[in-house]
Amino acid sequence: MEFYIPIVVTALLLAVVMLFFLTYKQWCRTKALESTVSHLGKKLNTVQHDISALCASGLGVDERVGGAERRVRSLMGRIEELEESDTFEHLQEFQGAIELAQKGASADEIVEKCHLTVDEASLLIRLHKA
Repeated sequence: MEFYIPIVVTALLLAVVMLFFLTYKQWCRTKALESTVSHLGKKLNTVQHDISALCASGLGVDERVGGAERRVRSLMGRIEELEESDTFEHLQEFQGAIELAQKGASADEIVEKCHLTVDEASLLIRLHKA
């Protein structure tokens, strides 16, 4: 029986040493995992901040696009009103008169073709002479 006591004590000491070794190894793994979790948590916070910023800027862009659409609709309405009015026809006559003046037409020719006054035709010739 005395022969078994040193073997049992040696086996117990070996078991305790193995237990401490495995505990230390597990502790190292736990620390590594905690470090990884901490790093991932910081990355997650950064991503959440970036997403919040993108959402906020998206709302701002949406508001600006909406405002631009309203202004375009308003301008389209104004253009339609001008096209329907006599003023637009008069502007078209001026544009035609400018083109004639640039080609070197005389004041009388511009008056006849574009229904402008002689003074208007003369002014256009002075401004847009080729």
